[in-house]
Amino acid sequence: MGRAFRAGMAHKIEELPIYPKVVAFWQAVNVLLEKPRVRNDCDLHGQISRANDSIPSNKVEGFEQGTDRAFANYLTYSKASLAEVRKRLKQAYFKKYITADELEPRLAAGEELGKMLGGFIKYLRRCDWRDRGSHDAGPQE
Repeated sequence: MGRAFRAGMAHKIEELPIYPKVVAFWQAVNVLLEKPRVRNDCDLHGQISRANDSIPSNKVEGFEQGTDRAFANYLTYSKASLAEVRKRLKQAYFKKYITADELEPRLAAGEELGKMLGGFIKYLRRCDWRDRGSHDAGPQE
């Protein structure tokens, strides 16, 4: 992970290398949520939408916590939500709401993002910087 991942060095969440990956995944899933067959399955649509929104939301909330360990806990929730989105997208595929061509790149991106989150979580727990949240982060997502 190295110094580039040092959460304590970032003054805004957008400065974290993982940030654009989270946003790209969130946007790619939202495109699928607009498909009529997905929208018509209200339960599945709602589950995917809530879990997908939880990924960046927990990351932002965690960034404002007082310690790296607390941030890592929120990222763990983001990682769990990511796993749920991936599982629910597979359900949408099996129900023939989306195609394999729509599913596969999102699963691959989700797997990569999950590995990045896992590595970042380990890094934060190991470093445990304790002066988080005292900076002026300004407006977030």
